[in-house]
Amino acid sequence: MKEADDILGGVPGFLLTVKYGILTPNAGVDLKNSPPGTATLWPTNPDRSATQLRRSLERRFGTRIGVEIVDSHVTALRLGTIGLAIGLSGFMPVRDYRGVHDLFGRPVRVTQTNVADDMAAAAHLLMGESSERVGGVLIRGSAIERASREGGRLAKMTATKCLIGSNLLHIG
Repeated sequence: MKEADDILGGVPGFLLTVKYGILTPNAGVDLKNSPPGTATLWPTNPDRSATQLRRSLERRFGTRIGVEIVDSHVTALRLGTIGLAIGLSGFMPVRDYRGVHDLFGRPVRVTQTNVADDMAAAAHLLMGESSERVGGVLIRGSAIERASREGGRLAKMTATKCLIGSNLLHIG
């Protein structure tokens, strides 16, 4: 499959791939909700696409916003799809809790929340997966940290640091 950066394996009908540093089925190629004889692919540069859309919408509406490009995604050993932020711009994708204290005064050592994927999951729920025809979702009042740059790469880690990635064979 030429869309994948790496192919790790698969099951009938699906390949486990890496695309832009994201573990995803079939490199994000989707036939669902594409006209007959076509397929939907991820943008060539999802963060750049999110930045272009963000800038256009900010000019049009005269306000600062964050933008995500979302696709459906599967989670290991879970049934069904969830939303995944494949590209974003205008906000920090991860909230770092390391060093703060929990409810009982213990220092948090490893927890970081992927705000971008949490919002992508909420948007995915509202957008649906079949004939809903909801192409976008506006989320107001979220506690995001604004940023003026592309940020999708800030939500990624190398396979060697990842619990799942480090246990898969030959992942880049």
